[in-house]
Amino acid sequence: MSKPREHDDLLLAALAGLLPEQEPAAVAKSRIRAEILSRVKQPGTIITRAGEGAWQALLPGVQVKTLRSNPVAGTQTTLWRLQPGARIPPHPHHHDEECLVLEGSIIQDGIEYLPGDYLLAQAGSTHASFESPRGALFLICGEALPVLSAPGTPAS
Repeated sequence: MSKPREHDDLLLAALAGLLPEQEPAAVAKSRIRAEILSRVKQPGTIITRAGEGAWQALLPGVQVKTLRSNPVAGTQTTLWRLQPGARIPPHPHHHDEECLVLEGSIIQDGIEYLPGDYLLAQAGSTHASFESPRGALFLICGEALPVLSAPGTPAS
């Protein structure tokens, strides 16, 4: 097992562009990556990596992964993954809800929204139903979802 000082030397060498000619073994490489990433974290910063967190079933063909939750404000940030053909029924908004389409598309009121499109449903409005004929991934910042207990099994 290597000593912390060896990691420091390798990290400094990497930052200075002085990497060894031979790539480290996979296990050492993994340890070095973890060490570098642990030092990158800023105080007050929460990081969720793509493979972290649990996807939970919400509706048929719809999974949600919570990235941040603020129970005091009643808000959260979530990723939504819709399978082709999935549909979200009409629903009211008690808080502003921001939606950024990341992959695929969603259709609401006959208009298709594609990656990079941003939608804002203002507090007090009611969303018409929307669907995703080809599937979609989008980020939602808005009110907290009800506790996912009935279907709430991880969908990974």
